[in-house]
Amino acid sequence: MNQAATSLNGTRVLLRGLGVGARIGNEYVLFDRLDVNETTGDRHQSVEEAFTAARAWLADRGVEVESTAASARPVLAKLFGDEVLDHVAFTTADTSLVISSLLAKGAKPSRQTDDSRLFRTGGVGVEIVRDIDAPDAFWCPMHPDIRSSVAGKCPLCRMDLVPIPPPRVGEYRMEIAVTPAAGGRGASKLRLTIRDPATARPVSSFATIHERLLHLFVIDRKLEYFRHSHPDQVADGVFELRENIPAGQFMVIADFLPLSGRPQMLQRAIVTPGYRGGLFPEAPNLTPDVPSDKVDHGVRVRLDATSLKAGKEATLKFTLTDASTNVPISDLEPFLGAPGHVLLVNADLTDSHHVHPEEPATRGPVITFQPLMPAAGLYKLWLQFQRGGVVSTVPFVLSVEGP
Repeated sequence: MNQAATSLNGTRVLLRGLGVGARIGNEYVLFDRLDVNETTGDRHQSVEEAFTAARAWLADRGVEVESTAASARPVLAKLFGDEVLDHVAFTTADTSLVISSLLAKGAKPSRQTDDSRLFRTGGVGVEIVRDIDAPDAFWCPMHPDIRSSVAGKCPLCRMDLVPIPPPRVGEYRMEIAVTPAAGGRGASKLRLTIRDPATARPVSSFATIHERLLHLFVIDRKLEYFRHSHPDQVADGVFELRENIPAGQFMVIADFLPLSGRPQMLQRAIVTPGYRGGLFPEAPNLTPDVPSDKVDHGVRVRLDATSLKAGKEATLKFTLTDASTNVPISDLEPFLGAPGHVLLVNADLTDSHHVHPEEPATRGPVITFQPLMPAAGLYKLWLQFQRGGVVSTVPFVLSVEGP
């Protein structure tokens, strides 16, 4: 690295999320120790040959590379002719647009981070890197770690990137008013008011997330009652859900994105009229049932989830087959803008996560989710998907080990 910086009158740099190296004009050379178990690019190509091959590979897939000064590459080839060239990387302000174009042409990343995607081409590797020198101005409302300096679409879920709002201090507030059902048992309507954390005024504008302004989940303390609904907005910051809810204790979970703030998952406990039980019920008696098969509306769902550890992302792989013929399902329909939805809660309903598939356009038979498991313990999830106009809701119980 020092030799490259000195010979080419460059500057030593540390690129966040990428590595250390030297910058020469608009080009970088980054250095890393070789992992003998890791697949590398073509060691016999020179830097110039690798750049030309990578540029041609991108052009074949509809991505043009701007012409740049190439004075550094021949010198780099002489300085590091005996080194292993792993891949060539290109920066772009709109990573989502470039990556989407490559995915549409059948390219599949072999490694991905918040800032980059690496593609193995059979020859030299090609990496698309977000221009980290440009300030972030847009993000994905469902994947806030996907950011860009320009508008575009999220490469994971294909949602439009929205402007990143200024930071707000404090949690948005949610007030819930319960209207008793006829006869005084249960509720016939929930009225929600979302208030700004700074002004306490009703929030006036919301982003549309998966086809709705607000996703509402109602779950009872025994984790047996589950509803995923979408209240109507009746005024600024005010939503109404007209749906019969039985007498009992429930957790109401609202998932939304105010245009003035960050993505929100607000939880409020309610007791509907007619409930006569204790106010502090025991935790539900949950038994892990993974691996296990569940059947709903003629679809057999198998969940594979191994090595679930607190503080790490879990891989939840659902495989769907026809319950009568055992033929893999391949005709899933988009449900609220996604092949499926998962709500994951812990046993005492103090933590919840609304997650979406890693495969944004799959029609089956596999749907994969990767939620972060915050702590050890038992969790219950509900998978929802649509087939033939019918929405299926399939529950599973997970056990997560300590870190």
